[in-house]
Amino acid sequence: MRQSPIIHWFRRDLRLRDNTSLHHAIQQNAPILPVFIFDTALLNAQRIGTPRMAFLLSALHALDESLKGYGSRLLVRFGAPVNVLAELIQQTKAQALHFNRDVSPYALTRDEQISRELIVPVHGFDDALLLPPNDVLKTDGKPYRVYTPYRNVWNKIPKPAVLETVFSSQSFYPQDALTRRSIPTLEELGHPKTIATPRADENTAQDFLNAFLADDIHHYSKSRNTLPISPFTTPRPNGTSYLSPYLRLGVLSPRECYWQARDAYASTPSHAYRESIETWVNELTWRDFYGQIVFHFPHVLKRDFVDTYLDLEWRNDASELTAWQNGETGYPIIDAPMRQLRAIGWMPNRARMIVASFLTKHLLVHWLHGDIYFMQHLIDGDTASNNGGWQWASGTGTDAQPYFRIFNPIAQSKKFATTEYLKHWLPELHGTDDKFIHTPWLAPQPPKAYPKPIVDHDQARQRTLTTFKLARGEKNNV
Repeated sequence: MRQSPIIHWFRRDLRLRDNTSLHHAIQQNAPILPVFIFDTALLNAQRIGTPRMAFLLSALHALDESLKGYGSRLLVRFGAPVNVLAELIQQTKAQALHFNRDVSPYALTRDEQISRELIVPVHGFDDALLLPPNDVLKTDGKPYRVYTPYRNVWNKIPKPAVLETVFSSQSFYPQDALTRRSIPTLEELGHPKTIATPRADENTAQDFLNAFLADDIHHYSKSRNTLPISPFTTPRPNGTSYLSPYLRLGVLSPRECYWQARDAYASTPSHAYRESIETWVNELTWRDFYGQIVFHFPHVLKRDFVDTYLDLEWRNDASELTAWQNGETGYPIIDAPMRQLRAIGWMPNRARMIVASFLTKHLLVHWLHGDIYFMQHLIDGDTASNNGGWQWASGTGTDAQPYFRIFNPIAQSKKFATTEYLKHWLPELHGTDDKFIHTPWLAPQPPKAYPKPIVDHDQARQRTLTTFKLARGEKNNV
């Protein structure tokens, strides 16, 4: 008679290495039934993007191949998770359900229902973040709203170790009596063909991490603001780890990133290198911070974190939003990254800040439009980090950029963008003299195929200052 399995429900943890829930399930000496559910509620969600879905499917195929090495397969199901899991429990006489928790409002509500309604013990584990949301709290038990004091406490808390899990052919439950469904194609999920995405397997993620830690991390504090054409090129460009897509789907563990960075810190005598490593580790801290913001303040996904600008009169001009989306604003530093986003599903972090500032501060388009558009096109689109970045840029979030700080797109372009980067993504500028690459409309013969700026920086800046002051009640200063 077959032993009752423990169901491990894969979600944002698509790996076998250092997987908290899977590790604890293995320790119970019961066979594991590995399951992934295409949640129909999420498949129809507004923030679902085709490029990220393609990356997810790649990750699922890679996970399935890893499981084959132990004589198992990834069991794929479609539907409402509570119904799918209840049926599997009945079919297999499963003794428990294990999964790794998420921080989104939808996931929390869904998991509460599952814990309440299933007839077996349900065990959720903290795995997606280095430190769970309730581990970093103020002395009064309330969550932090500002990054720096959060980071100061975060730095003092010991981080969980990387888990070493031993698998064998006996680790997994036989699936011969269960109906198998193949991992679907994009078309079967109702998505059109999309851009090529990188390999989404654990080995590729480890290769990216190892290559970054071998050298690039030592220069990260200086190179992180560079604008590489693509991180897919060989050799990889400096300035980015390109680990965010793998962290987003849990193909890579944040604990491995943290402890390997700490090893790199300990092994270098260079003070400058250590500063760069600390700068990169701070990005992991920001990731945790935004995760706990969404966990404790779920309203941020629908409206401003602060109440100050709830009455702000956003212009939300549809034609200008479209020009921004298509990379046709007339500002190369805006248009090149936006076209890069559509072409490869990614853009450098500095570019994300610049284009977000332009949409919200120059065009006065509400940040939600940008938030959703990014989630629909980014391979690494993470609900919490993306929301935090957009609210920071618009001046409406936690630790936000002040409303009066408005990036000058020309100055930002001259400081961060190379001619190579701009001309690669904007072929209309190939004949433009490099002297005018940041301001092609000022060239003696402006490129005919490239649009003129849709707004004047100085005029747009003044309009935004006036609008924000009115929303703040500073009428005497308008």
